[in-house]
Order: sequence, then C-alpha cells, then structure tokens
Amino acid sequence: MEWLEARAAVHRLGTEMPRSTETVPLLEAAGRTLATVVHSLTALPGFASSAMDGWAVNGDEPWLLGEPILAGDPPSTEHLAPGSARAIATGGCVPAGTHGILRSEHGAVRRAPTAGIAATLVRSADAGDDEPAPGEHVRARGEECGLDERMLDAGCLLTTPRVALAAVTGHDTLTVSALPTVELLLLGTEVIESGVPGPGQVRDAYSPEFPALLGNLGVRLTGMRRLPDDLDQTVEAVRSSTAALVISTGGSARGPADHVRAALTVLGATVLIDGVRMRPGHPVMVARLADGRLMLCLPGNPLAAMLVLASLGVPLIEGMLGRPLAPLGRIELAQDVANLSGSTRLVAYRHTADGAVPTARQGSGMLRGLAEADGVAIVPSGGACAPESVATLPLPW
Repeated sequence: MEWLEARAAVHRLGTEMPRSTETVPLLEAAGRTLATVVHSLTALPGFASSAMDGWAVNGDEPWLLGEPILAGDPPSTEHLAPGSARAIATGGCVPAGTHGILRSEHGAVRRAPTAGIAATLVRSADAGDDEPAPGEHVRARGEECGLDERMLDAGCLLTTPRVALAAVTGHDTLTVSALPTVELLLLGTEVIESGVPGPGQVRDAYSPEFPALLGNLGVRLTGMRRLPDDLDQTVEAVRSSTAALVISTGGSARGPADHVRAALTVLGATVLIDGVRMRPGHPVMVARLADGRLMLCLPGNPLAAMLVLASLGVPLIEGMLGRPLAPLGRIELAQDVANLSGSTRLVAYRHTADGAVPTARQGSGMLRGLAEADGVAIVPSGGACAPESVATLPLPW
C-alpha cells in the first residue's frame, strides 16, 4: 500500500472502532478529545463592559464626577447624564448613556476648592480633542459570541485555550471521548532492559519512551509485556490482551525469528495492511483480530518503528478518538534529497535559515538522526531538489 493511502486507511479503521464517552470537570479536560459540540450558555461578554481603566463619560468636558464603578459591581440603574463621568475599572459594567471610556492616562481630575462641590474631569494634555470616540474602549454585549452560539466542534483536541473558552461561556464540565486502551508487546530475544548490551544483544529503546508518548496521544496504556521470539508466547500474549489496540514491536518481517505473521494466522486475524511503500518501516502490518480489536505491528528497528508509529499509529489513534486526520505540513529544502526507491522516504531534518537539511545517521536501526531532528520530511519516489518544498509529518513528540 502507498504511504498516503495507508495513512488515510488506518485513520478510517480507527473511526470504525466502538467509542464511548465520559463527562469530566474542566480541570481534567485539557488534552482530551471533545465528543460533542459545545454551544455558549451565555453571550460573551454578557454585559457592556469597560476595556480600560478610566472614566465612563457623556457629553462635553469638564465632566462632573460621580461614584466609581468597580469590576463586579451590579449594573447601574441610572443613565449617565450629559456632562458627567464615573471612574470605571476594566471589566466594570458600562452605564447606559455612556459615550465612551476616557483612558486613565488621558484624564486629569480637578478637585473642588470647597467641600460639598463635586470634582471634575478634563482631558489631559496628551489626549486628543475628540477622545474618546463613540463606543471607544467599550466591550459591547455579545461582541465575542451570542447565546447558544457554536463554540467548539466534536473531535477537537481540548487545548488549554479551548477549555478556557468553555469556562467563560458557562460550562463546568465537558463530554469527551473515553481513552482507548492500548497494550504494548515488545518482542525480541536479543533485547535487554537495562545496562550495556553485550555481543548479540540490543538495548530496549521502547519501554522508556512509548508509555509517555502513547499517554500524550490520548490513550490509556493497560500493559507492557516483553516476549522472546517464540510463536506460542506471542499467540498467548495477543489472545489474552483485552486492549482495544495491541501494538507490537519487532517480528513483523519474514525472517526465521519473526513470528507475528504466523501468530495472526493462528489467531484467525485478518491482515488489513501487509507492508507499506515507505523507507524506513515497510514491513509494518495492521490486522483486525477475531474479536474485532486491532493490532498494529511495528518493525523492530528503532527508527523504523518510531516513524511507523508517527505515520500510522497516530492517525489510527486519532480515528479511535474521533479526531480528524491531521494535515501534513510543508517545508522548503535547503539541500537536494535523493530517493532512488519506489517508496516514500521519511527523512529527519533540521531547520536552518535556508530551509530543511537532512540529519546524519538515519539508518533504520539508528536513533541519533531522529533525536537531533526538528521534523520529518516526506520525500516522494525520485527525490526532491532544493529549493522545492515537500510535505512534513506531524510528530507526536
């Protein structure tokens, strides 16, 4: 399957999975996926308010000063008479009859020489003769939104500004997609958990990073198991898992120690994607297990596994959460990038003033090039020449 086709296909598979919802308080909503459309429960602002510290004025100067208006004070029941002004704090209710708000730095108060006479307000020397203009520095009721206006769409990621928007429009809770469950199966007899690997061994690159990475993607990791290259143990691990999505690392190729393909056959699974035209990462598989759950089978090489997770794992999880497929970005190349294969090539790059420059050491078993990268470029078959622009992959880290 072509890389772009595979990316769209796994997202579609995710959207077809059963999905449940839960209601959470706003304090727990950031980072979750909104499950329902959110409408405003109030106009915003709900009353005409001052955008500045200053004075609400009406008519010509000098203005007789009345009682000040503070934020939180109830709206005044009296019109602001011509020739009068009232000090007002930012957020205070603007009284009816207000021409505009004179900013505090543009006004001067003149105290009466005798007791019992009201102070007056005049414009300061640096204020304009026509300041304030009609309605200046007044936030009109409903200027941001009206009552029952559509604020947030289902499927959006609840960023902190979106949670704040829900709060100011009157919401205390939000309905979100329940976290899909994921289990990790880390395959490989040669893989060790800690220390310096000896001859014939490799260090586990996945358990230190995948739990946090998957958590940031919006799933709940229910388990992480290490398995040797053994068919029976692989079959039993997949069969006993209860997670909606099983992700395995290694064993997806056709070598003598690769048992994932045979395990899927024993389990009666349907292989939906059997290899993708991408480098690195082409021996990826996606299967539907007999009970309807999905399994994403990543290659064993670290760079290949990471780029397959970003290419296909992220869209799959986005679909399971009800999110839209994230669009690809674009970047201009500062160097020519060769691609003599018939596959899409994923190239880690660094940003420079001239554009994207590929990092060194990008073999499928290496991580150094990706660790030094600012992004990943999608280079089509045949390559791309500077200063041509190419697509970029949204990265989950």
